[in-house]
Amino acid sequence: MKKIFSDYFPLPKFLEMRPMGLAITGHYVHVVEFVQKGHGIALGRYGSRRIPSGVIQDGYVNDKPAITEILKSLQKELSMEFVRATLPEEKVYLFKTEIPKEAAGNLREAIELRLEENVPIAPADVIFDYAVIPGSEKSDHFDVSVSALPSKVVSTYLDIIKEAGLKPVSFNVEASALRRAMIPKGSLDTFMIVNVREVHTALSIVSKGVVQISLMIPIGGAALTEALAKHFSIDNEEAKKIKEERGFVKNSDNMELFFAIPNTISAIKDEVNKLLVYWQTHKKPSGTDVERVDKIILCGRDANFVGFDEYLSSAMKIPTEIGNVWRNAFSFDDCIPEISHLDSLDYARAIGLALPQ
Repeated sequence: MKKIFSDYFPLPKFLEMRPMGLAITGHYVHVVEFVQKGHGIALGRYGSRRIPSGVIQDGYVNDKPAITEILKSLQKELSMEFVRATLPEEKVYLFKTEIPKEAAGNLREAIELRLEENVPIAPADVIFDYAVIPGSEKSDHFDVSVSALPSKVVSTYLDIIKEAGLKPVSFNVEASALRRAMIPKGSLDTFMIVNVREVHTALSIVSKGVVQISLMIPIGGAALTEALAKHFSIDNEEAKKIKEERGFVKNSDNMELFFAIPNTISAIKDEVNKLLVYWQTHKKPSGTDVERVDKIILCGRDANFVGFDEYLSSAMKIPTEIGNVWRNAFSFDDCIPEISHLDSLDYARAIGLALPQ
């Protein structure tokens, strides 16, 4: 049998291992691993933990020992080692800028000079990454999308991950992790991702394969629960039970739940519309028009609430769908994951991180 290059020079163990995706939010930790299967990949180990209220708030870790113990329990259960982890979307400053072509050899330094005018933190206290937007290199400048975070936030997440016995390979902002899971690989179309979390909803615009706008609104799944509780005059626990048992089952009998919470659903729709209007009327720095949004993709468990996708599609006049978080991992013809469809919507960030880079 003819030997191949890797037979003579095998990869070091740490490069052979596929890092697990580790997504930490204010209320949950989700972990996903992909393993080799034939010529493709399949779901490997996975797990989640609920984070007690107040441990992480608005992206800040208020109780490092508590979140460290949660990560340690997952590390022990899943034998985790190498991870790609999220950084909190709440603390990200995302902006676009143009860099002259002549600065191509020192792109990072040129971007660093733009930090002060776009980020309200001293450049010395910021960690940033960037992506060149495809196509812009054909002009006299580069269009660049920059993500910046306070250094102390990054250091905190690095510390708790290391203290839990894990080895971080890389960090990604949440919107970037979602893009990798939810947007068809190689697509240059323009999408809006609507990620309904527990107390927030994250909105992002992905165009030409790059996250170009990202923001958080203070409405999430908990607001849906509270609206149901108010409508039916019941407590939140009973309302949550109704939401879980009926709110995610799409049939005509359950559509009454949608009409029971018009104000909450409408509030999310209004924020989606504001972002769409901003995107579609905002010209690039060079003065050229931006691309129109081709599709809205929903993720997060509560995004699957009965009638929500049809409502947004009708209101925005844009095709809207519940995302398939496995689309860039495998076909259901080849692999049926153990995680249910509803639960998978909460694993989207971890899946995006775990996908082969």
